[in-house]
Amino acid sequence: MDFNLSDDVKQINDAIKRFVDKEVLPLEEKHKEEIWEGKFNDKVRELGAGIRKKSVELGYYTLHMPESAGGGGMGHVAMTAFRETIARSGSSILGLFVLGDPPMGPTVMLANCTPYQKENYLGPLMRGEKTTCFALTEPSAGSDVSGIKTRAVKKGDKYIVNGQKHFISNGPFCDFAQAFVMTDPSKGMNGGCSLLLIDADSKGFTRRTQKSMGDDDFQSEFFFDDCEVPAGNCVGTEGFGFVEAVKWLSAERLIVAIDGVGMADHLLRLGVDYAKAREQFGKPIGKNQAIQWMLADSATEIYAARWMTYHCAWLIDQGKDAMKEISMAKLFASEMAFRVADRILQVHGGMGYMKELPVERMFRLARLLRIGGGTSEIQRFVIAKYFGL
Repeated sequence: MDFNLSDDVKQINDAIKRFVDKEVLPLEEKHKEEIWEGKFNDKVRELGAGIRKKSVELGYYTLHMPESAGGGGMGHVAMTAFRETIARSGSSILGLFVLGDPPMGPTVMLANCTPYQKENYLGPLMRGEKTTCFALTEPSAGSDVSGIKTRAVKKGDKYIVNGQKHFISNGPFCDFAQAFVMTDPSKGMNGGCSLLLIDADSKGFTRRTQKSMGDDDFQSEFFFDDCEVPAGNCVGTEGFGFVEAVKWLSAERLIVAIDGVGMADHLLRLGVDYAKAREQFGKPIGKNQAIQWMLADSATEIYAARWMTYHCAWLIDQGKDAMKEISMAKLFASEMAFRVADRILQVHGGMGYMKELPVERMFRLARLLRIGGGTSEIQRFVIAKYFGL
C-alpha cells in the first residue's frame, strides 16, 4: 500500500492550502462578527458564494467529479488529502465552499443524469450557480432508511409527491433537493425507492429551518403537499434510486472521517500552543504531565484515524469493496474527534468554554460527526454484519 501523493496531486494540495490561507481565512477574520458563530445568514452565504465562484474558476470545486462530467477526475486518496487540508485550516464556515462536496455541491450520484437533467441541474451545480441538498432522512426513517414514507405517485408526465423530510443540511438554502421517495412501497428499498430532483420553488413544497446545537441555521424540514414534479426529474431507473446511491453514501462516510481527522488536528495545535503559553504555578501548563498525556493521547489517536481513512480511500481507488473498513474509519475518526475536542477544551480550562475562543464551537461541531453520515451505532451494526452477526 502506497499512500504517497503524486507530484501533481501535491501541487494541487499546496495550491488549495494557499487558496484557503489567502482567500478564506482572511475573509473570515475580516467578517468575524458574521462568521464567528457559524450562522448561515445572508452575509455569510454571499461571502461563501464568492469563495465558490473563485474555486470554480480555479478548478477546485469539481475536482471530485469524473472527467466525463467535466470534473477533475481525482481519486479518493487525492480528495482525502484535499479535504484534510481544508479541515486542518480551522476555517469556521467558508472552507465548506471550496470543494463541491455534499450537501451543497455536485456528487458522483448525478454523473449519469439525462441530457435534460445535466442542463438544468448538474451543469448549474458544476458551475457553482446553484446548490442542492440530500433529502433522505424522515421522522420515521433515520438510521432505518427502509422506513421512508414520502410517497410519489406517477400521473401522466408528473409525479405527485406527499410526505416530510427533516434534518436536511443546506435545506433552508438549496435551489433544488435530491429527494428519495417511495414510488412502489411494496418493493421496499430494492425496486421501490426513487430519486427525484425537486425544485425549491415547486408548488406544494415548503420548508422550515430547524435550529441545531451547532447554532448554524443549516438544517431544515421539508413538507410535500401534492407537490408536482416532472417525470423527467427522476434520476436513473425508477425504483432503484437508493440502490444506485449506496456507493455514494459510503463515500460520504469517508468525508466525515477525514473531516474529523482534520478538525482534531487543528484542535491539537490549538491545545499545544495554549499549553506552551498559559502559565500556572510559575510554569507553562504544558510542563505538567496531565496536560502532556492529553496531548500525546490526542496525537496518537489522530495518527491512527488518519491512516485508517487513507487506507479506505486507497481501497476504493483499487476498486475494492471497502464498506466495512469505511464504517470502521468513520466510527473511529468521529469518536476520536470528539474525545480530542473534549480534551482540548479541558486544556483551555475556563477559556475553552467561552465563546471568545473557537474551541467550544468546535466541540459542538465534533459532536455531530458521531451522528451525521450514519450514527456510531449503525457503523458498529455494519461492521458486525461482516462477522455474520
